[in-house]
Amino acid sequence: MRMLLLIALLCAPLLYSQADPVLKPAPKAGQADIADGENAFEEGRMQDAVDAFTRALKAQPKNDEVLAYRAAAYVALGKLDDALADAEEAIKLESAFSLAWNTRGYLRWMRGDFKGAVSDYTAAIAYAADDRRVDTGGRAQMYQNRGVAWQDAGNTDRALLDFDTCIELQPANPAFYENRGLIYVDKQLFDVAFKDFDRALELDSKNARGYVNRAWAARLMGDFEQAVRDYSQALRLKPDYGQALIGRGYAWIGWERPELAKKDFEAAEKLDVTPAAQTGLGELALTKGDHAAALSFFAEALKNDETHIPALRAMTFTMIETGKLEQALLNAEKLCKLDARSASAWHALGLAHEKAGRHEQAVAALNRSLELNPVNADVRALRVQACARRGDFAPAKADVEQIAEQDECLGWLCDARVTALMFAAEADESRRADLKASVIEALTALKGRGEPLAGLKDDADFAALKDVPEFTKLVG
Repeated sequence: MRMLLLIALLCAPLLYSQADPVLKPAPKAGQADIADGENAFEEGRMQDAVDAFTRALKAQPKNDEVLAYRAAAYVALGKLDDALADAEEAIKLESAFSLAWNTRGYLRWMRGDFKGAVSDYTAAIAYAADDRRVDTGGRAQMYQNRGVAWQDAGNTDRALLDFDTCIELQPANPAFYENRGLIYVDKQLFDVAFKDFDRALELDSKNARGYVNRAWAARLMGDFEQAVRDYSQALRLKPDYGQALIGRGYAWIGWERPELAKKDFEAAEKLDVTPAAQTGLGELALTKGDHAAALSFFAEALKNDETHIPALRAMTFTMIETGKLEQALLNAEKLCKLDARSASAWHALGLAHEKAGRHEQAVAALNRSLELNPVNADVRALRVQACARRGDFAPAKADVEQIAEQDECLGWLCDARVTALMFAAEADESRRADLKASVIEALTALKGRGEPLAGLKDDADFAALKDVPEFTKLVG
């Protein structure tokens, strides 16, 4: 998806700006430099393109399209400030220049200003309706760009509407079905996602990326056999496809075939996905209970790429599990900066704070995680624990009610935990008796479902009940 955005940004002016001589007069001064710039751009010689367009602008300083060309070349060179200046100058010269708005939208998206990007893409789409330089494919690409910006801004419903429009404009473009399918996967609407991935592959059965996308959805559903088949087909089409090797490695782990997973991760390690491969080897080590080896692999991955989010996330959770809390906190804080819109990043930070006994900080991080993913019952259960331990029983009980709607057994366990802490804090004997009875009732219901309770015997939250006969009988 991101590659398509870049392609659209860089190619759009070249595709559409030369089509109509009425809209773009061709004065002789500077025209040769424009042609040189176009040729250099097409050949990937971006600095030569910038130099040629700069010479052209000396002869034609008010040429908005040349400014757009140069902006695109600056983007390719990573000179985003220069690109932004050119795009904004092009917009000043011609406020209805849709491609300049599209370019500025891309630059805002690159800087994480997703709302600003949406605004610029909206202007680009509006002006494109009356711009003969922009054909149907260009308009569809603008809707896709805005859809991605909506997605990154956290509004997947608006993103879906834009991807729907892409498909209406170009129903034979497989990439648009893939993009919409990925949104459906994010929403866990797997049946609908599979329909889009299937349609994309009907339109282009030789597209290895299409098989990887469908395999990813299958893996998230737990259909590891289907995932392996699709990853394998992707690798038949593109043998050096590192992402497919990584994905198949994880599918092998899910299918409990660790040796095949190891083989795929090691093969991927030789390609351009080394940090991802090392992270996979670390995850494989975790399945064997070898935390030291796992941490070593994660560290190696981060040595190759210090911003590799999967490795940082896996290392953070492993450090929490092994009691390395101070380093885990530092990693979790870094993770939240790198991946601020990830619910799992804030979950990691909340878990690290809670394990360290910092309940207030834990609640703040978990609040953010639940804003991003309100349906994660495990994160809500952790917030129940953090709130109850600092004595905020009312919000803890409110969370318990929501958890019980998703998972009755987890709801009973959380209710027992909160009530046990209320029992420990209560002085009134009559009230304590009622609270004790409520704990025993919840734990009895859990035992009746076959849930193991032995771990509660040494759980500090239940310490006030350790001498209660009914409790000791239930937990063994």
